[in-house]
Amino acid sequence: MPDEPTPWELHRSMEALRRSLESGFASLNSRLDRVVSSELFHAYQQAVQRQFDDHEGELAALKAEREADKKERDQEKTQRANDRRLIGLAVFTSIIAPLVILLVQLWLTSKGS
Repeated sequence: MPDEPTPWELHRSMEALRRSLESGFASLNSRLDRVVSSELFHAYQQAVQRQFDDHEGELAALKAEREADKKERDQEKTQRANDRRLIGLAVFTSIIAPLVILLVQLWLTSKGS
């Protein structure tokens, strides 16, 4: 019977096994304390989705505002081009046209005399 463990050795092995199980359960309990419940996780996911939806709305509004600003700038650019054309026409009619008329009158009077 020398191969069989003594009762004291069995007791020590059982105590070591018990301590090992207790430390394993304590470790498992500490990890389970950090686990989030499914209800809390679902609520968090809904909150994140609402934030994404809000951000999408804000982005859409910013894009629409940017498009409106671009359209307004294009209209202003077209208006400035039209204004420059009108200014050129005004300069022509106020300065150059009277000079042409004066030259034509001088030419006609010099030809007539």
